[in-house]
Amino acid sequence: MASKAKMFNREAANPKNKPEEILKTLALQQGQKIADIGAGGGYFSLRFAEAAGKQGVVYAIDIDSGKIKFVRRNVADKRLGNVHVVSLTRRA
Repeated sequence: MASKAKMFNREAANPKNKPEEILKTLALQQGQKIADIGAGGGYFSLRFAEAAGKQGVVYAIDIDSGKIKFVRRNVADKRLGNVHVVSLTRRA
């Protein structure tokens, strides 16, 4: 599943998808609370965490347990204390 999460991050980071423009348009501020619903591989969650700073909070939310594990690992590796990874289960 990590390969699928990595693919999501590569796509999000691809300049043709304008990630910098997306971040600029959102105009995130230090101290904000941000929900990244459908966080996928966490590319934007990690970028949001930088923008929100230590006083802010980012909720990285997804229903895919493999992607959630990948994001949790990246958050731990980067020691981002302002990112809360939330796993939601699918309901029939």
